[in-house]
Amino acid sequence: MFQRSLCFKNYKLLVRSNSIRSYSNLTINNVKRQIPPPPKKSKFFKKLIITTTAIGITGGTIYIIDKEYNSSLITRSIRALYVLLWIAYEYGYNSKNYKDLNELHEIASEKLLQMLTLNKGLYIKLGQAIANQGNLFPKAFQEKFPKLYDEAPFDSWDKMNKILEKNLGQDYETKYFDWIDHKPIASASIAQVHKAKFNSNFGSKEIALKIQHDYIEKQVVVDLLIYKFINKIYEKVFDVPLSMFSNYVSEQLNKETNFINEMENAEKLTKFIENDSTLKNLNIKIPENYPELTTRQVLPAEWINGISLTDKNKLIKNGFDLKQLMNQYIILFGRQIFNYGFVHSDPHPGNLLVKFDDKGKQQLVLLDHGLYITLNEQFKLQYCQLWKDLFILNIKGIERIGKQWGINSTSIFATIVLLKPIKPNKTDESTEKSDVSDLLKDLIGDKSKFPMELPFLARTMRMIQNINQQFGSPVNRINLLTNQAINEIYSNDKKLSISGIIEIYRIKFSMLFSGIIFGIIRFSQWIRGDSKQSKGLEDYIEMYMQNTAKNLGIDWS
Repeated sequence: MFQRSLCFKNYKLLVRSNSIRSYSNLTINNVKRQIPPPPKKSKFFKKLIITTTAIGITGGTIYIIDKEYNSSLITRSIRALYVLLWIAYEYGYNSKNYKDLNELHEIASEKLLQMLTLNKGLYIKLGQAIANQGNLFPKAFQEKFPKLYDEAPFDSWDKMNKILEKNLGQDYETKYFDWIDHKPIASASIAQVHKAKFNSNFGSKEIALKIQHDYIEKQVVVDLLIYKFINKIYEKVFDVPLSMFSNYVSEQLNKETNFINEMENAEKLTKFIENDSTLKNLNIKIPENYPELTTRQVLPAEWINGISLTDKNKLIKNGFDLKQLMNQYIILFGRQIFNYGFVHSDPHPGNLLVKFDDKGKQQLVLLDHGLYITLNEQFKLQYCQLWKDLFILNIKGIERIGKQWGINSTSIFATIVLLKPIKPNKTDESTEKSDVSDLLKDLIGDKSKFPMELPFLARTMRMIQNINQQFGSPVNRINLLTNQAINEIYSNDKKLSISGIIEIYRIKFSMLFSGIIFGIIRFSQWIRGDSKQSKGLEDYIEMYMQNTAKNLGIDWS
């Protein structure tokens, strides 16, 4: 009995003990559920932080190395590709999302200008090409891009000193010079210029020491590759023939970065001028060079004290004759184009000086001989013939040469070459089109025949026209250049046929008529003085070309 009672009590105690244990466990579990475990750091966030830090450090390191040792080659290339591809996308695929296309022009021109300015070097050169042919671009581009002709930023003397030591030796400053002004007098896209004086071993002459920017040598190859790549992209997006010019343009720009080539160009033109009886009385000067100290990156040349053609008022104030000046300028380039077949292709006002020589006569000085084109004999004679046919409006002759050059549109072709409006041929359907890409495609019918020199010639002619226009059109540009072309055509013809004689009389009559019109306009300018209403011949030509361009769908202003 007692045992049975004891067993029962033990059983109750066991049950109660289990109940308490179960309740205790339940309570603990509930507490565990109510109090969350301490947070554990996510592996994902750890990886993200580590990856971001690594990328930041790597990117920063690459940027510093790129900037210090590669002249920002990678940074510039990425920047250029981003902006240029963005422009291609916006114009090619996203232009419909803009309420006004002028808004896109404004944004795109500003992005492009900033990129070209930051990238410097050859990008400035390409931007200047846009500025020079600005009439083919929207107004936003026309207004902004002339800024690229402003003086480029100066490099520090430390950088210039390294270039000189690399090219002339560690002791160059004492070996060759009395002094070098460490402060540059000018800077451009490819180089900057310091005034210096040779020591007695080199004649104790003052010189202009042209030193290439240190980044050009490292950047030029990649810059030109990007230029070719973008041309192909733009050709597909805008359906305009661009890549056909890439190799030729790249070749010319690459030559321009070699100062030995520049020196040889200057010497070659000097010989042409010295042997040309036509230029004997024009008083043209090419600065003397020093081959023994000229390298790919360093070019010493004779120092010339003159006034740049960029400042018309300063020229007048110092007593220079603008009419004589433009005669010198246009005849010099007429001889290069129609006679020598060797053409300075960057004749903007900054590359021209005027001064009085030792005899007190006005002298024109031509600088910067880096960019030249050479015309083969066949093309040169064709161009002379074309100029003559354009002047007397020989449509059949224009069409014949146009076909030889793979060109379809006679009227557009004529206007571009002569830089004066030509009435379109009735059979020329391209003049009825309003899309610029269609016009360009129609202009270049056969790419294999198209002369690569032609765009460079058109660029040179445009610069000549611009300077004459800025100076108030003191000379008849069309007559002066036509006269050079005619002289070259008939210089070797001792016996002229009857048709040839008739043609010469037609030309002379046309030139006489052109001269009368020019005289009337000049008289009108004299009556009106320097007022805004006083327009020269080039101004009227420009107005007619604006109207022609509008009919062709080009915003020429």
